[in-house]
Amino acid sequence: MDTSANNGPVNIGEILNQTRVRRRLSVDEVSNALHIRRKYLLALEQNRWDDLPGEVYAQGFLKNYARYLDLNGEDLVEERRRQIGQPVDRPPLPPLEPLSRTGLYTQSMERSATSSQPPPKKRTNRHEKTEAPDYSSPSSLIWLLSALLVLFVGGLYLLERSSHSAAAPRHALASGQTKKTPTSKKIQKGHLKATQTKKTPRKHENHVTAMNSVNVRLETTSQSGKLFFATYLVNKTPVQVNLVFTGACWTKAIINGVTQQQKIYYSGQKVSFTGTQSVNVILGSHYVTMHVDGKPVSLPSPSYVLDMTFQG
Repeated sequence: MDTSANNGPVNIGEILNQTRVRRRLSVDEVSNALHIRRKYLLALEQNRWDDLPGEVYAQGFLKNYARYLDLNGEDLVEERRRQIGQPVDRPPLPPLEPLSRTGLYTQSMERSATSSQPPPKKRTNRHEKTEAPDYSSPSSLIWLLSALLVLFVGGLYLLERSSHSAAAPRHALASGQTKKTPTSKKIQKGHLKATQTKKTPRKHENHVTAMNSVNVRLETTSQSGKLFFATYLVNKTPVQVNLVFTGACWTKAIINGVTQQQKIYYSGQKVSFTGTQSVNVILGSHYVTMHVDGKPVSLPSPSYVLDMTFQG
């Protein structure tokens, strides 16, 4: 929109552009501060209103941009409405005159004293608010280093204190500083420990004697076809036969002359048979280990079906 500065409508884009240049602000700085896209700011400065996303957004961008540059955003929005024929509540802006040195536009006359609204408050530059504190000064560096030193020394103190607390019980134990107990309690504990030590070998001795006293003697063997017979005499009753299978094995048990069961067992399975007079076990394979009353018994034949009878 090409307009004259003195006789025609106010050139809004030129006011924004020259104010930004006078404040030495780049378009990217303004875009980052206001979160408005760079292309929309350039469209405002160049009066390319059709490139903005609608008139409502355009007037909102204009007001925020003008306030960021310490301009009267409401007046510029009213001027824009007046230019496009929208109803306004304020009188038109007075004509602007260029400054002799900067070439910027300024108002040639002040607002009327009878205006109902007070003059706009001076707004601080947002760019100046967001400046980071200066840590390059000597006093700031000294303060920062002092704080870090205090934290470091405090951490070392706490670490040393915790290590000393953890090592104190171990040191006391090594130096013999144990709790004092009455002499009678020490003697009682020593007597109890000695008694327990004496009892343990006796139990083990009785168990070994019981195992050694079991006698399983092979009496007779015979063979009929693929069946191998073996008869054993056991010097104690009842007779207990324990089987642990290492593979598939068909098994039949006859206890005291009565058939109990016949079943196929597999690797890892166990079974026990107990008879007051005799236990007869028939095995279809040799994938089995056998114990009679806790004493290992080897299989009588490396082949054939085994019929083994244990008589008490």
